[in-house]
Amino acid sequence: MKLNKLFEIEYGQHEYNSKSNLIKGNIPLISSQGVDNGCYGFYNISSKYAPPLITVPRTGSIGEAFVQTDPCCVDDNCLVLLPKQKYKIEFLFYVASVIRHHKWRFMYGRQITPQRLGRLEVLNPDKFEIDLSFDELTKQLLPKKHKVKDIEFNQKNKEFLLSKLFDIESGEYHSVNNLKKGGIPLISCSDANNGIAGFYDIPIKKTHKNCITVAYDGKPLTTKYHDYVFSAYDNVGVLTPKFNMRKTTLIFITILLNIERWRFSYGRKCYKTKLEKLKIKLPVDKEGKIDEDCIEEIIKNRDLFNVFKNSK
Repeated sequence: MKLNKLFEIEYGQHEYNSKSNLIKGNIPLISSQGVDNGCYGFYNISSKYAPPLITVPRTGSIGEAFVQTDPCCVDDNCLVLLPKQKYKIEFLFYVASVIRHHKWRFMYGRQITPQRLGRLEVLNPDKFEIDLSFDELTKQLLPKKHKVKDIEFNQKNKEFLLSKLFDIESGEYHSVNNLKKGGIPLISCSDANNGIAGFYDIPIKKTHKNCITVAYDGKPLTTKYHDYVFSAYDNVGVLTPKFNMRKTTLIFITILLNIERWRFSYGRKCYKTKLEKLKIKLPVDKEGKIDEDCIEEIIKNRDLFNVFKNSK
């Protein structure tokens, strides 16, 4: 069945397009993030939507559909799918997964609208059968405590202008309409899957490797490290090291930039000119140069390094 037969599909609330005047509170505001169920933050606002419902980002992390199981508000960077009747929660998660599977249809050259999304086909809910139980799955998804060895470093820090460390350029592609499927990952503003929006046949001259990407849209300053060949959308900044840097140093800088995401929002985006003026603090040696030995020791004592240590 088509989604528009099962759901009322509408844009989120325009009054929350700007969040600068909102006061912190307890009601989740859903926006275009591709993580944390799309939650931008918690504010002192009255919830409009009663759960369960589905939200789908139409900007930023386009197509990263989420099921909302708590009362919430949704800004107009998202579409809201309101069930026309009561469906099993497992069916809603199935619908969200179908939308995610088809998100490649709705990238920047052809954004999601209620009409386009409404034409998407899913199983008839009366014929939907699944062995999975939402209640059982949620028990498995409870946060687990990770043991991370912490180390104290009595190390000098020095402030570096980002543009002194990297050549900063915007990505190459505004739309994928003329691209064929292939083997090169295309990086978007999404926070999921390391920002990869899809794989395309892209000329080598329009690719990068061993670089950092920074999102201008979605959740600005969302930063990813790529030790493989990739290309990027033009609303993504590509940071190419001006000199040889260790992988651990690039990962460390990626972490530092992500920590600074709070400085930017949908109403205060981080474009190329702002990136060039951004400063970060790095450990330095006695000569005032970046202490990559120190950084490597820090990173190798974090769990995340296991993801990269065997990469070539």
